[in-house]
Amino acid sequence: MIADRVRVHHCIFAGPQPGFMMSEQISKYNALLSMESGSFEYEIGDRTGVAAFGDLVFCPTGVNFKRRALSAVSFHHIQFELTPDPDDARPPLLPEVHVKIRDTNRLQSTFSYLKKLQRSRFADSPEARSARDRLFADLLLLCELESMQTDAARRPIDPLMQRAMDLIQREALSGDLKLQDVAERIGLHPSRLTRRFQSVYGTTPAAYVTKVRLDEAKRLLVETNDTLESIAYRCGYESGSYFCRAFTDKIGVNPSAFRHNHWI
Repeated sequence: MIADRVRVHHCIFAGPQPGFMMSEQISKYNALLSMESGSFEYEIGDRTGVAAFGDLVFCPTGVNFKRRALSAVSFHHIQFELTPDPDDARPPLLPEVHVKIRDTNRLQSTFSYLKKLQRSRFADSPEARSARDRLFADLLLLCELESMQTDAARRPIDPLMQRAMDLIQREALSGDLKLQDVAERIGLHPSRLTRRFQSVYGTTPAAYVTKVRLDEAKRLLVETNDTLESIAYRCGYESGSYFCRAFTDKIGVNPSAFRHNHWI
C-alpha cells in the first residue's frame, strides 16, 4: 500500500497572510504546496504556472522551488519522501509537477483533517504522524485518479471497438457467443479484433467476455439462492464444473466459498 511507503517530515497550514516567507527554497525532501485561498505563480526547473485552490504543486528533492503569491494566501506545505517498494526496483515516481483535482470536496476534507491534526495537542504523537502519512497518501491517490481520468479522456474513441464491446456486453451471457462471430459482424479478422480491442481497452475480447460473465456470476451468488448449475447456465457456461473451474481460476476461491463469504 502506498500509505505504508509515505513519510511526511514536515506539514503545516499557514495563513491568511500577504505572501510567502521564502520566495524560493531547495529542500532535501520532496515538497507539496497547495492553496486553500489565494493563488501563486511558481517556477520548478523548466516548469512554470499559476496555482490556486484545487491545484497540487509538487517539487522534487534538490530542485529550486520558486514561488510568488499573487494575493493573500492560505496554504498547506508538506515535505515528504516515498520509500521504495520492496517488490519494485524502480525508484518511486512523484505525480506531475501540477495536478488539478476535480473532486474538491474530497480534497477539502483531507485538508480539514490535516489542519485538525496540526492543531491537536497530540500533533507530535506516533499516532498523529501515522495519520498524517495516510492523509497525504490520500492526496497521492487523488492524483492517481486524476491521471487515470485524464488518460481515459484523451484516448480516442474507436467506433468499431465500441461496437464490439456493446456486442459482448449484450451477448456474453449467452453460451452461443463466439468471438469469430463478433469479428465478422464488425468486419474484422479475429486476430485484428483482438489486437485492436486490447490496444483500446487494455484487455482482450476473450478476457472481457470472462469478466462480464464472472461479474454476473458474483452478483447471482450473493443475491440469489440459485444452484451453481443454474448460475453457470445463466452466465453462458456449458456446465457447472466448467463454471467452477473458471471462477476459481480468476477469482481465487470457488463459487461456494465466495457465496459463503459474501452472503449477508
